[in-house]
Parts: sequence; C-alpha cells; structure tokens
Amino acid sequence: MFGDMSNLKIVMMFLPLILLQVGLMVFCLFRLRKDNVRYLPKWGWALIIILGELMGPIIYLLIGRERD
Repeated sequence: MFGDMSNLKIVMMFLPLILLQVGLMVFCLFRLRKDNVRYLPKWGWALIIILGELMGPIIYLLIGRERD
C-alpha cells in the first residue's frame, strides 16, 4: 500500500492524526490536574491517557471526570 511512497510522505499523511492525538493528550493531562476524577486515582487516569493512544483521552473525557 505504501510501497511507492517515501517515509516523509507517509509521515505527512498521518501528521493531522498525530497532532490530534498529542493535542488531545496534552489537553486531558492539563484537565486531569484540575478535575476531580471517578473510578481510578489520578495516576491511573494519567496512564490511560498516555498509553491509551487516541482512545485513552476520549475515555477519560467521557467517564473519568466528575461533572459539576
């Protein structure tokens, strides 16, 4: 599938997804410092956010935060 593409073109193709993932991760880690959490301690949510790739931050935003 990517046989005729250079490494730079492949990275450029995935760059929007990489930026979205990193941006969402940074946003969720920032919010984690300020929010109260449910189900797990904050260090557990930090691991899920960091190691969960794109789904980790989304799971934290949906079920990990306590709503006011």
